[in-house]
Amino acid sequence: MGVNILHSKELEYPIVFDIKTNMPDTLILRYAIYKHQYPGLIDSKLTRKSGKKTVVDAIQRICYLINRLSEQTQIDGTIGTHYLAATFECNMEPLIQAMHHEGAWRGESIEQYVKAWRQFYLFLTLQGVDHEMLMPDVKEVSIYEDQDNNFLSHTSYRRERIGEQETAIDANWKEYQDDYKDSILSIEQFWLLYAEMFKVDAVYAVMAYTELVTCLRVSALVDCFPLGPNKRNPKWLSYKEMKRDEITSQKLRYLAKGGKTKSLLVPVVMMEVFYDIYEKPLTGPDYYQRLKRYQEVYCETKHAINSNYSIDDMPTWLLENGTPVSVRSYQKVMQECAERLNIRAHPHMLRHTGVTQMLYRYIKNNGLLTGFNHTNLMLIADAHIMLQGHLGHVSVETTRRYIKTIERIIKESQLDMLLNSALSISLKHQEMLDTNPRLAKGMTILESALLKADIQLDYNEPV
Repeated sequence: MGVNILHSKELEYPIVFDIKTNMPDTLILRYAIYKHQYPGLIDSKLTRKSGKKTVVDAIQRICYLINRLSEQTQIDGTIGTHYLAATFECNMEPLIQAMHHEGAWRGESIEQYVKAWRQFYLFLTLQGVDHEMLMPDVKEVSIYEDQDNNFLSHTSYRRERIGEQETAIDANWKEYQDDYKDSILSIEQFWLLYAEMFKVDAVYAVMAYTELVTCLRVSALVDCFPLGPNKRNPKWLSYKEMKRDEITSQKLRYLAKGGKTKSLLVPVVMMEVFYDIYEKPLTGPDYYQRLKRYQEVYCETKHAINSNYSIDDMPTWLLENGTPVSVRSYQKVMQECAERLNIRAHPHMLRHTGVTQMLYRYIKNNGLLTGFNHTNLMLIADAHIMLQGHLGHVSVETTRRYIKTIERIIKESQLDMLLNSALSISLKHQEMLDTNPRLAKGMTILESALLKADIQLDYNEPV
C-alpha cells in the first residue's frame, strides 16, 4: 500500500489516498483531526492542541513510513506490507537502521519520525484498531535545564522535568557534531570510488557523480531525476538542448524528505557527463539499449509486476540488463566498492562532499577567504544565500556547519581535499585505465567537467 498526500490551503486537513485504489485513508484522516482538535484521544498525556503545520508534519512522517513499508521485500518474496500488518522487528526496525546507516539521517531527524509513528500506532490502539506493531516502551528520564536555556525563569539556576527517551533508536546517534569534516570524501577518494563503481556498471558511477554535483538525497536521485520533461519538470532540457541554447544551468524540481517539493540547480557540465557516459556513450550500451532490455526482459519478470513497473515507463537509471536501479542497490554497490578501496563511503557523504566543494569554490572565487571564520556573520549570510539558491531551503545552522567544515580542513592543512586539481592524482592509476578504455574516456570527461564547473555555475544568474 503506497500513499499520496493531498494538501492545500483550501483543505482543513491533509488527505491521504491509497495509490492503487485512490480511496482516502480514513484512519489517518481521523488521526489528523484528533491531533488538531482532540489530542487527549491520541495520548492521555497530550493536553495542548496541535497547530496545522504540526499536523501536516506528522502526516508526512507517517506517510513516509507507509511508503517505505510498501517497498520492502518480504520473506516470501512479495513486495510491500500494509502498516496494520507491519511489525517492529521485521519492518520498522530495519527501516530505522537503514535511515541511519544507509541514508545517513541525523539521529535527531530519525527521532522525530519515530515519535510520529509511535503516536500514530498508539492512536490506533486507543481506537481499538487491530495492528501488529509493538514498539519498545519509551523510558522516562529526568531533564535538567540550566539558566541559560530556561527562557521562562531567569532566577532559577536549575529546573527538573520528566521527559521521555525514545528507545526505538540508538541514543548514540544523537551525538552533536558541529561540522561535517568526518562525513566528506576527498576528491581523490571520490575519483577512485567513481572508477570502482564504473567497473560494476556505468550507471552507478554517473549516479554518484550526479549526487556529488546536485547534492540530492539518494531517494530523490533515484526517484526524481528526469530523463526528459515530466509533470514535475515540464521544461526539462537535455544536454544537447542546453548546449544549443547556451544555457549554463537549469532548475530541477524534486520531492524532498517529508514529501515537500523543492528545487535546485543542475549545471550543464553535469548534464554533459550524464549524456557522454550514460545516455549516449561512445562505447558500451547507451540508455536506449538499456531501455529496450527493460521493456523486453525486465518487464516480464515477477519482480517488475510486484514493483508496479510498466512497459510504458522510462526509468532514468537502468542497469545494462535493463533492471531499474533501486535506492538499496545503489547504496549496496557504493558500500561494496568503498570496502574494496578500504575507505568509508555512503551516498549521503556525497551530498556533504558536494556542498562543501561548492561552498569552498564560491568562497574562493569571490575573494571571501580573507577573514574566513564561522563567526563571520556577513560570510555566513553570503554563503547561506548561495546554498539556498542551489539547494532550496537550508537552515543557517547547516550553513554554519559547512563553513566550520572548510575552516577545519584549512586549519588541518588538508586543503587538497577541496582542490579540483587533486583529480589528476588518480590518473596515475594508469594500469587500471590502460585495460579499460571506457573507464579512461569516462574519467577524462568527468575531470574536464569538474574543472569547468567554476565557470559554468553562476549562482547569481536567475534560472
